[in-house]
Amino acid sequence: MDSTSSSEPEGLRERKKRERGQALRQAALDLALENGYANVTVEDICERCGVSRRTFFNYFSSKEEALLGRADTVFDDEDQPDIAAFEAGGPDGRLLSDLQHLLASVVRTRLNKREEMHQYHLLMKQDPSLMQVQMSRMGNNERLFREMIQRRLDGGATDSGTSATDENSASDVNRRATSATNSSSDDSGSGHCHDDGDGVPVSIRAEALAALAMMSIKATFLRLRKVEGDPAPVIKELFDELRDIFEEETA
Repeated sequence: MDSTSSSEPEGLRERKKRERGQALRQAALDLALENGYANVTVEDICERCGVSRRTFFNYFSSKEEALLGRADTVFDDEDQPDIAAFEAGGPDGRLLSDLQHLLASVVRTRLNKREEMHQYHLLMKQDPSLMQVQMSRMGNNERLFREMIQRRLDGGATDSGTSATDENSASDVNRRATSATNSSSDDSGSGHCHDDGDGVPVSIRAEALAALAMMSIKATFLRLRKVEGDPAPVIKELFDELRDIFEEETA
């Protein structure tokens, strides 16, 4: 009884915090479209939302971060539960299946913000300098996927619930990457092979799966621009097609 009552206010606080952060981001975007990004100040954003500078800086370090998101991550708060579940070996305990689930969730989060995405496209056209800033941040995508996947591999090496079918499929990807670089000693999938440039050691398997994740996200967005729908079947079809290609190549 006590634990339930104590968890409810915390859930409410977290929701209000998320909503305020979203309101600040939307205000930054609206003001940038109205007046031009260079003419927007933190004070303008605070005034639009009726909050203090101190409150603003509890959420963002700058107007750029309020508009474009944190520089150190490309994922939204809504993605975090699925990321945590994936790194912990879930939700199914099968590597490729769980990666598909994570990718579908990430794409779905973006699709739920179609209007915001449209506004961002308008702003990028209005101020090309922001496109350069955003493109420089996109390099974080694959690195973050490599690190997430490596944490999953490190934690899942002794996970008896891992499906042999999915692991074998992942091994197909890994073997091809391995043969291309003559690094066959890294056949465990979770063995570290090198530094990813940010001080985090990653395996060739993590590299291969991160590349697969990036390709799948891009292809899914391209397809769903033409026909609206759920990203999960699109990503599954892409993964299934890759499995078929690898099977044909090794037959």
